[in-house]
Amino acid sequence: DLTTSDTPGDVWSCPFTGTSVSVIAPKEAGAGKIEIQIDGQTRSTADLSTTGARQAQQVVSEVTGLTAGKHTMGIVNRGPGPVAVDALIVR
Repeated sequence: DLTTSDTPGDVWSCPFTGTSVSVIAPKEAGAGKIEIQIDGQTRSTADLSTTGARQAQQVVSEVTGLTAGKHTMGIVNRGPGPVAVDALIVR
């Protein structure tokens, strides 16, 4: 499933259980940035813009070394363009 947002500041969140998570998203011309939060703390920012052809299903962020157990991930649209997320890989 592709989850999209055109509005900077939009937040998508989900709980997960594991020690790492990877964010899979398309990169394309005019796309914005996403901020990756784990348990309310920013862990990385990914720029989803690229020049040239659209690049589907790219690993745009990996957060590792989390304590084993339950966590909450938040993905924030930081603009300025639209953003999308294809999948999360939890380990």
